[in-house]
Amino acid sequence: MLGQQGQCNFVDKWPSMEPTVLKLLRQESVPKQEWHDLFSDVHSVCMWDEKEGPNLIYEALGKDILDFIKQAQSRVLQHKEESALLRAYIAEWGKFFTQCSYLPKPFSQLEANLMGKLHSSMPKKTQSPDESLVRKLMLDKWNSSIFSNIKDKLQYSAMKLVHAERHGEAFDTQLVIGVRESYVNLSSDAEDKLKIYCENFEKAYLEAAENFYKQNGPTYLQQNGVQNYMRYADTKLKEEEARAKRYLETSYGCNSVNSLVECCVRALVTSFKDTILAECASMIKNNETEKLRLMFSLMDRVPDGIQPMLQDLENHIVNQGLADMMSAAETITTDSEKYVEQLLELFNRFSLLVSEAFNDDPRFLTSRDKAYKTVVNDTSVFKLEIPVKNKGPGAKSQRESKCPELLANFCDMLLRKTTISKRLMPEEVDKKLKNVMSGHLFLGQQLISPVFLCQQFF
Repeated sequence: MLGQQGQCNFVDKWPSMEPTVLKLLRQESVPKQEWHDLFSDVHSVCMWDEKEGPNLIYEALGKDILDFIKQAQSRVLQHKEESALLRAYIAEWGKFFTQCSYLPKPFSQLEANLMGKLHSSMPKKTQSPDESLVRKLMLDKWNSSIFSNIKDKLQYSAMKLVHAERHGEAFDTQLVIGVRESYVNLSSDAEDKLKIYCENFEKAYLEAAENFYKQNGPTYLQQNGVQNYMRYADTKLKEEEARAKRYLETSYGCNSVNSLVECCVRALVTSFKDTILAECASMIKNNETEKLRLMFSLMDRVPDGIQPMLQDLENHIVNQGLADMMSAAETITTDSEKYVEQLLELFNRFSLLVSEAFNDDPRFLTSRDKAYKTVVNDTSVFKLEIPVKNKGPGAKSQRESKCPELLANFCDMLLRKTTISKRLMPEEVDKKLKNVMSGHLFLGQQLISPVFLCQQFF
């Protein structure tokens, strides 16, 4: 019995186990019998020497893994040029990561002993590969040695390639993708698989992107002006989002792409928000809908970026609307048909502006209605003045709006047999009536005379 036990202790068995472990690490061919023997030897040592055997195997395995990683690091660092360094690292990591799925298999009994499951009476739960102690050992050794030693070089080289791409230079995109994948797969933390990636690769990528546009944005704006800069910013945001989808992690639960876009928006748009918005009023006045649409798409990404545009739109509608009403005052204040046509023309014109420039965004539609209501209810176009009650001598009189009366008169002409109604088809009459009734929605409460309207319609 003692002789048999002596044959199953760590000292006797490890010399025959270690060569197989090294072959697996080096991805060398392992005969089927040798593969089975490794399973058997691990099981024997762990069962015959439950107290010391598992710990001794674990320590020896860790030493062999670390020695292998140091050799891999030496091979990687032989390359000084950035692209060659990345290729070498990706190749070494790829082979090592593949073995992270195979090497743990013969050591299942070791893991059971170390995790205290040997004599457990509980039903066995299928273990996820990510929960393997040997796999965790391999990843942790890689992380604490080669990765910790050269991660700065890896990140610098990868970011340098991305920087070159931003300047229009071509390169092998798999170099950056391969580095990113190594960061994603390196974490052994089951609760946060993206921890190493987020703290290193993602952070470096976002900082590099923001710094790039902080340096180049002001120069482009100064040399090309606001309108060309808006096109530049819009183009770069689209490019960076597409680039981020290539080089950053996009798996479920990872927010890297959105973080990158937000980072670029801060550098490209938020930093120049006031300068860009200063052009809005003149663009609205000149009906430059394409440029406004571009400004809208940029400012909608910025907190409170839309509010100044809404105010500029309201100011334009009020000022332009009142100016047009005043210029036609002599005609429209005495001709209900001309008055209604003028109001409808203004509403359609401003609606077209909101549609073409702002895609009928509800916020801009609300501002249009608010400003248009101001135009409809403004009394300055009417010359009729009525005295203010309860005022002494010299008190100023206030103008009375004839808007409700003109709208009602026009409806009356449509409903009765008049020259206007006779030249219109029934469908056209209905359409004009609906337009007029829509105009009533913009009347202030103080301007609506229910008695007067009822007398006209009934």
